[in-house]
Amino acid sequence: MGAGPNDIGLSRKRIIEGTRASLKRLQLEYVDIIFAHRPDYSVPMEEIVRGFSWLIDNGLAHYWGTSEWNGVKFEEACQIAERLGLHAPVVEQCQYHMMARERFEREYLPLFERRNMGTTIWSPLAGGILTGKYNDGNIAEGTRVALM
Repeated sequence: MGAGPNDIGLSRKRIIEGTRASLKRLQLEYVDIIFAHRPDYSVPMEEIVRGFSWLIDNGLAHYWGTSEWNGVKFEEACQIAERLGLHAPVVEQCQYHMMARERFEREYLPLFERRNMGTTIWSPLAGGILTGKYNDGNIAEGTRVALM
């Protein structure tokens, strides 16, 4: 986290240095799974896959996954990993609830089955909307729901 050119994105350098810094803050030697949050179109996919594979090969993570990637990018990462003998992502974290089902059910379900991959979802209650919390129309300014 920072303002420098190597403080954001999914370059191999950023993946490795960012993970090391996170592990230090968390006082951990490794994590079970690490996620690439949103794809980085400015970095070649091979570099991203190599970065996450390096983490696994060096014991900083056991697995890697993606978060909010589209199926095409996920599949690209898997194919590169297969071709180069590297670690492919094993999970996708996507938004999924009764009002946002399309990507999960149409784009990812076939991928889950074909790749034998897993998922973890985010926003299963649509930021609280599905709980009825906002039925009275009382939505505080600056909240995520106000931005929807």
